[in-house]
Amino acid sequence: MTTTMALPAVRALIPSLTNAWRKGQHGRIGIVGGSVEYTGAPFYAGMASLKTGADLCHIFCAEEAAIPIKCYSPELIVHPLLRSDAALERYSAEERENAIHRAVARITDVLGRVDTLVMGPGLGRDSAVFAVVRKLICHAHISNTPLILDGDALYLVSTDPEIVRGNRNAILTPNAMEYARICVAVGLLRELNVAQATLIAPSAVSQALQGPIVVRKGIADVISDGTTSITQDASGCPRRCGGQGDVLTGTIATFASWASSSSTVSDEWSPLLLAAFGGSLLTRSSAHDAFERHGRSMTAPDIIQGLGTAFVQTF
Repeated sequence: MTTTMALPAVRALIPSLTNAWRKGQHGRIGIVGGSVEYTGAPFYAGMASLKTGADLCHIFCAEEAAIPIKCYSPELIVHPLLRSDAALERYSAEERENAIHRAVARITDVLGRVDTLVMGPGLGRDSAVFAVVRKLICHAHISNTPLILDGDALYLVSTDPEIVRGNRNAILTPNAMEYARICVAVGLLRELNVAQATLIAPSAVSQALQGPIVVRKGIADVISDGTTSITQDASGCPRRCGGQGDVLTGTIATFASWASSSSTVSDEWSPLLLAAFGGSLLTRSSAHDAFERHGRSMTAPDIIQGLGTAFVQTF
């Protein structure tokens, strides 16, 4: 399927702007990510979700990341509820387990106020954080919450693909290396080989995982739910700066929120497939415009800043 064929169905998901809406009805996004090393990624994802049109964004991050993220923007609701391995270093095994359970309980309590969940931007690979993420992925699956996985959450999937198997509300957004790792994990590749992985269709990965939508990022984004595939070949940009994937995650999250609450049902397209397509198209359009303005100096904030204009031009 092509961009032209899918675009009308995506437009039908976008809620109208009227005075009758209340705060939160156009999207309440939750992002699990942010560590001592990486504070920009969840910020980019959160701001991209808001600039796309979501009303509210909660970020659940490591304690060490909270103050920087709060300082980046007053628009993000920041919860410092993840405990890093360094913070738990002196804890006994029992105390460590209790800390993990407390984090899960406190985050899931807030998730009742979130309609789409993102995991991975700036997450890091601490074992204590991964223990929390595993439980939250399970919670999202049980509650049928749309779930977008990126970054280190995809690394976790590559080590244990069972955590997303059968979850038709999950959207995976791998780059070339992440995609290759997942192909190995599900048995489609014998060994890690990025070039060989490009020959494997995202539909095959989705089928192997029995449900999740796969957005394989590249020169053209290829999006598949295992049955229907869309090639997103709209002009992007030749620049590959840090944070572009986080912007994509945020835009998809907002479209997923709209898709999950939309009364418009397409016989041909799955709502979350359309959400992934919409986020991809918007991100590529804004990146194209940002590169036209800034050239080599373009960075992720330039893409975020242009999302509003790109949205009007695209949809």
